[in-house]
Amino acid sequence: PSDPARVLLSNFDGAAVDQGSDMVQRLVRQVTAPVRWDLCMRTLADLGVTGVIELPPAGTLAGLVKREFKGGNVPEIVTLNTPDDLPAARDLIARVGGKR
Repeated sequence: PSDPARVLLSNFDGAAVDQGSDMVQRLVRQVTAPVRWDLCMRTLADLGVTGVIELPPAGTLAGLVKREFKGGNVPEIVTLNTPDDLPAARDLIARVGGKR
């Protein structure tokens, strides 16, 4: 597999992954181990992420992000549940897509 164009986070251990072969190994481990969304959120915070888009079914992870990022550091969040949510996602990508 080729390397991703953007950094991906592994639900296996929350690590930021930038190599395709590493991501495949982590996906295999993720299927057989508990998901570590808590570590993914910690990595999001460490990376200084300012925008999050949650794909369908959306809402649960967005709520967890809001609780994890306390104070003024909560990233802007868009939840995609219907096609009507796409303009907000496009807008977020246009404004912060090149930033973390």
